Amino acid sequence: MKKTFYSIIFILLVFTKAEAIDITATGSWSRTIDASDLASGAGSGLVGIYESAVSATVLTILNTTGNTDNWRTDVRRSDSTWHGNFILYIQRTSDGTGGGSISGGLSYTVIGTTDSQFFSGAGDKSSVNLQYKLTGMSVSIPPNTYSTTVVFTVVDVI
Repeated sequence: MKKTFYSIIFILLVFTKAEAIDITATGSWSRTIDASDLASGAGSGLVGIYESAVSATVLTILNTTGNTDNWRTDVRRSDSTWHGNFILYIQRTSDGTGGGSISGGLSYTVIGTTDSQFFSGAGDKSSVNLQYKLTGMSVSIPPNTYSTTVVFTVVDVI
């Protein structure tokens, strides 16, 4: 009987440990580049930098175990149709709401195709605003609809 009791406790601990912090992202950014984006009219190059609204994406991080449950947020791109000259950046523009803390990510960071650390915090956070910047546009790049998906991952830091 004693052996069964310990087995049940072990299974309950495994299930408790398996609970995860949740992250959701809402919003998007699209930009049509046309003749109005020429730096000096016909025959000139394009404006060099394009920025989204400061709240183009809003992140929510929930289901932490409390204000001392540390986590970090990683970011990467998953390209659909993307040109190699484009560089996409991201920055955090607000601390969001909720208890705990949040730090990092307040200056533009390049979003690559592999996970990289973006910012960190502790506790539940809602309404964390994010902004994007795009560089590398050129009149020599063929016209097309280019797209990528930004993927956010929350990692529970123990």
